[in-house]
Amino acid sequence: MGKLSLWSFLSEQGRDLPLPGESVVGKTILVTGANVGLGLEASAHVANKEPSLLIATCRDTVKCEQTIVTRVPLVLRARCAGSQPASLDSWPLDLSSFDNVRSFVDRFVAEGPERLNVLVANAGTFKPAYTRTQDDWEVMLQVNYLSVALLSILLLPHLLRSATCDDPSRLVLVSSLGHYFTGPVLTDSQNWDNILGVISAEKLGVSGASRYNLTKLFQVAFVRELGARLPSPTPLVTTAVNPGLCHSSLQRDLDKYWLLRMVLGFVKWLLRARTSEMGSRNLVYAALATNAQDLHGRYMSSCEVVEECDFLLSAEGRAFSEKLWWETIEVLSKVDDRVSQIVSTYLPAR
Repeated sequence: MGKLSLWSFLSEQGRDLPLPGESVVGKTILVTGANVGLGLEASAHVANKEPSLLIATCRDTVKCEQTIVTRVPLVLRARCAGSQPASLDSWPLDLSSFDNVRSFVDRFVAEGPERLNVLVANAGTFKPAYTRTQDDWEVMLQVNYLSVALLSILLLPHLLRSATCDDPSRLVLVSSLGHYFTGPVLTDSQNWDNILGVISAEKLGVSGASRYNLTKLFQVAFVRELGARLPSPTPLVTTAVNPGLCHSSLQRDLDKYWLLRMVLGFVKWLLRARTSEMGSRNLVYAALATNAQDLHGRYMSSCEVVEECDFLLSAEGRAFSEKLWWETIEVLSKVDDRVSQIVSTYLPAR
């Protein structure tokens, strides 16, 4: 079963991770949340391989300009002396707004290339205090899960059209080992009439960390459900990736929680947190490694397929995942009617 022990965790944290040597020449790759941390490092690794086009998204146009002009080139030059980024563009994408996600996809359809070979859905957020978005969802649920699902489904036709028999497209969702710690919250989940409604409500009464972990479990479930609805052998490999405990910028919104920042900093030191560069290798591996079919619909950690948490492996967890899938499709179909059309066309019910 999918269990996480302290020994296995520490062993993984100290491991040097491989970088795939596969070429990306002629490919279009999209990385979200690319201005800092894991997304920035993954973008630099990809840019070094000279894709036809790398689209690196950020929350706003200012961050996009910084990313394309300075951040990716600086990381790339530091890593590979004299190297310059390949064709690089940066578009704004704010996952806290469904309208922004829809506008981004509209722009991709109108201005983007014909091909989309890889989507790395890295962007995410962590908020200690309960917060709702303009779309009236709890912010981590929307940013980390619902908007990621919306983006993935709306871009699904482009990913499928870009696949070949021996080179499937890739969809990589950046999850977390935190999904192993969701059991106590899900104890009564079989009695929930509406999973998304329960998780989004303030009266759920759990910590910000618990909400964050739940969104990461939802990502693993989404990858599994989407993968199960694609043909075999699949033209699109879907993978949920755990980058490990990293010195990333996920806690960038904790400035006013100075004590929490200090505690997290100590915990990261104690538990041998990885650099963002090392953690990003998990993302790059899932996006490019040749053993694609082995990764399909699976959860990956330290560049290896590992089991999901016990809950998702159980009969109750499988039923939960399917219910969550259909709830998600229902919610997103109200946001954009293309969702239901894409699901009925490309993702028949099992």
